[in-house]
Amino acid sequence: LAANKCYGIRAACCSDTFSVRMTRLHNNANALCLGARVIGPGLALDMVDLFLSTGFEGDRHQKRIDLVAEIEAAGK
Repeated sequence: LAANKCYGIRAACCSDTFSVRMTRLHNNANALCLGARVIGPGLALDMVDLFLSTGFEGDRHQKRIDLVAEIEAAGK
């Protein structure tokens, strides 16, 4: 939660590969948060690889990112 208080950060807390893929595709997340007590080392590595190799779809999702950026800028 604290990571998202930093300007320009879109952090996502994920515990499975589906969530990792969707947060990159739809939310353009730029920070991945993983729970050490929830995820084993092998899955964590797979999730980081997937996070780094998945791009943002943009298009209809860009509107949401722009809105978040607007709100963020207004509070700065």
